[in-house]
Amino acid sequence: MRPVLHRRTFGLGLGMLLAAPTAGRATGLPDLMDRPPPELEELKWHPPLREAIQALINAHGQYSETYNTSSPPYVVMDWNNTAIVGDVQQTLFMFMLEHFCFLMPAQKFRKLIHVHAASHPLPAPFANMAGQPVVFSDLVDDIVEDYSALAARYGHLPHPIAREELQDNPAKLAFRARMAFCHQAVAALHGPDAAQQWMIRLVAEQTQTDVIALSRAANEWCLGASITNQTWLCPPSRPGKAGPVQAQITQMLRLTPEMGNLLQILQEHGIDPIICSSALEDLIALFATSAEYGYNLRHEHVFGARLMERKGVMEPTEPPHYPFPAGAGKTELIRVHFEQKRKQPPLMIFAGEDSTADLLGAFSTTPLCCLINRKQSDAMQVFLREAAQPASAGTPRRLYLQGRDENTGEWRPHATSLLLGSTTPSLPT
Repeated sequence: MRPVLHRRTFGLGLGMLLAAPTAGRATGLPDLMDRPPPELEELKWHPPLREAIQALINAHGQYSETYNTSSPPYVVMDWNNTAIVGDVQQTLFMFMLEHFCFLMPAQKFRKLIHVHAASHPLPAPFANMAGQPVVFSDLVDDIVEDYSALAARYGHLPHPIAREELQDNPAKLAFRARMAFCHQAVAALHGPDAAQQWMIRLVAEQTQTDVIALSRAANEWCLGASITNQTWLCPPSRPGKAGPVQAQITQMLRLTPEMGNLLQILQEHGIDPIICSSALEDLIALFATSAEYGYNLRHEHVFGARLMERKGVMEPTEPPHYPFPAGAGKTELIRVHFEQKRKQPPLMIFAGEDSTADLLGAFSTTPLCCLINRKQSDAMQVFLREAAQPASAGTPRRLYLQGRDENTGEWRPHATSLLLGSTTPSLPT
């Protein structure tokens, strides 16, 4: 019998989260059965979804007669836009741009960002502010020019550089706008997975300790900041070869008490929560294994993107025998580390990232999949639209929607969501 975890309460906001649970002594079956099975708090779950989750937990957890301690059930979850509202990789990217937290020499930086370059102009809507087409190689030249100017001026200072020091610098304003524009262009041309890898590699030349410290600072900044859409603009004084460009970015990061409570209840029932996300593993683990943030998972149950290291410094390359945890790579990780060893598929899947469609299709016998109702990739929209349909009479529902209010960063007890800037509840279409 697994150790029983002490209960705790989850509240919204970093300051309201209580300390992490501690493992209690292992108990015998009579002692365990004397207490009622722990249940999910109501919070802002969509009620039918909460009821279905609780029913599966009760049927398969260690309070049930069919529980097998040698092969416990497991639940697979995305991290970004699932266990949290927002994206830790995007948050770090924005923070690094705002505070110029880069250590690569300019030519190495050029090689990294130029990896997806094309000689022909970018397609619409990737034009400059005058409506003229943008050639990727010209954009890269402009970014490197901004980067070199900032490195010459601030490279000797400890990172992160104070925002006040940089906020009126034209090179910094142009650099962040062009980098955000470039990232969005890579995503449009080569897909979100390629754009994610492009973004992750920007931490090259930093140590793991450096990256974790930057991520912690980025998280604390964004958790306390307003949720907003912003427009980043190149100032007219830095037109560059491609001309001034602009980019729309979303600033959003919030804790999700419903998921924190779920992780706690799963563990109390002897069901292992597994995080598998396309974000850098160190960034996820900082959040997911922390009592401070209220999630407190085991690090060995957190799978994210990884980079090679050389003498303790991160390289802009991925380990050769570790799949990138997106699409088929995410599915491969779960098959190798869990399905093959435990001889069973995930009991549940919780999906909010753009890269989880392959996982949902691969584990078609998983009885419950919770999909966060948000704008996602075309491949994910197929599952979201199916989840939005009414359940067929007499057929158990497999796909559930969980709504959220992107204006507040909170879930809402409905399948519908309020998208950022909207007051009208909506379903996937």
